Amino acid sequence: MKGFSLVHIGTEIRERKRGLHQIVSLMLDSTYYDALEERNEHHQRKNEDLFNSFTDEEMMYYYVHQRKHIRKDRERKETTKTEYLRILLQFYQYAVESESFLRQDLDYYIEETILKNLRPWHIRNFQEYLSTVLLGKGGKPYSPATLDAKMTILKSFMKWLYETKYIQHPLHKEILSTSLSEQEIPNRDLYYHEVKQLLDYYKDHPINYGLLTMLAMTGLRIQEIAKASWGDVYLDSLSGHYRLRGAGKGGKRFDKLLHPSLYERILAFRERRHVSTVLNPSDQGPLFPTKNGDYYQYKNLSNYIVRIIERTDLPFVKERIDRITPHYFRHFYAIYSRQQGADIFLIQKELGHSDRKTTERYLEKVLQREQEIGLMWKEQDF
Repeated sequence: MKGFSLVHIGTEIRERKRGLHQIVSLMLDSTYYDALEERNEHHQRKNEDLFNSFTDEEMMYYYVHQRKHIRKDRERKETTKTEYLRILLQFYQYAVESESFLRQDLDYYIEETILKNLRPWHIRNFQEYLSTVLLGKGGKPYSPATLDAKMTILKSFMKWLYETKYIQHPLHKEILSTSLSEQEIPNRDLYYHEVKQLLDYYKDHPINYGLLTMLAMTGLRIQEIAKASWGDVYLDSLSGHYRLRGAGKGGKRFDKLLHPSLYERILAFRERRHVSTVLNPSDQGPLFPTKNGDYYQYKNLSNYIVRIIERTDLPFVKERIDRITPHYFRHFYAIYSRQQGADIFLIQKELGHSDRKTTERYLEKVLQREQEIGLMWKEQDF
């Protein structure tokens, strides 16, 4: 890591030499990981505890980059690592800035570490801070869903620190529950009549029409669409349909049907961008290229989708409390598939969910309506 040392992160934070965004970018470099592994092997040979000589900063770095699968494509993606680093460094910044308090608060203070000096009440203080600080959207406190996501990652990190014997107190057990009530779970449902309005609005705009149709008719994540290649599209000789191959979250392979109407809109998108519409398995160019012919950065593409939806000014869009993001279309895919008679297992498989419960959350309202007692009544009796 040229010009940067893990052991200096605390100083960088304390003296504000770099912003957290810069530090996250630097810590995404995984080249230091092998050196940390070698140190652990050295400890093992000497019958010493693993992580015996690690610093706080190295523990965070190792935790984020640690390898759990023999295949690299099954490891954490850079986007996941970025999110983990943001959350852990936010916590670490809070702890570093509280160092003078920690020194006064403890009878015995361990030098050159922050994490080993933390106690249960310090964790609860951070939770209180996080629930009130005005760092959420629109300068407001974090939403319950964001708080839950942050504390889930922090709890996992604290549990790992305890299990590796880096810290002596099971701080993960002191983290108060942040689980969401039914009312706090964000409503990301999107229904056919709403999607149809969006598609009708942009039917004369090949770029927006193609992108929105792709989201609606495949249920793919925006990351998967952004990195899809034209060469991954093929004509299936078995069914006669066009399909798209690719790798999704966690390296899971997918093979998606491209309905004729969707395929036509993909071609219209590509014609507007002045790129080839002839199938070519060796073409590694983007399926949906930018104006310059490059791959979209998925966050830029996601923000673009949000903007074009808001730009419609359709009534159902204005009535939403939250902005409609590309992820809502995965909910639509699940809901519409269920309404067309698809089994939950098939929907789970199509969306690439590891846990059936995730799929059931997408379908919660639909499943409730299917079991509604009132449907058993004989209306003519009244």
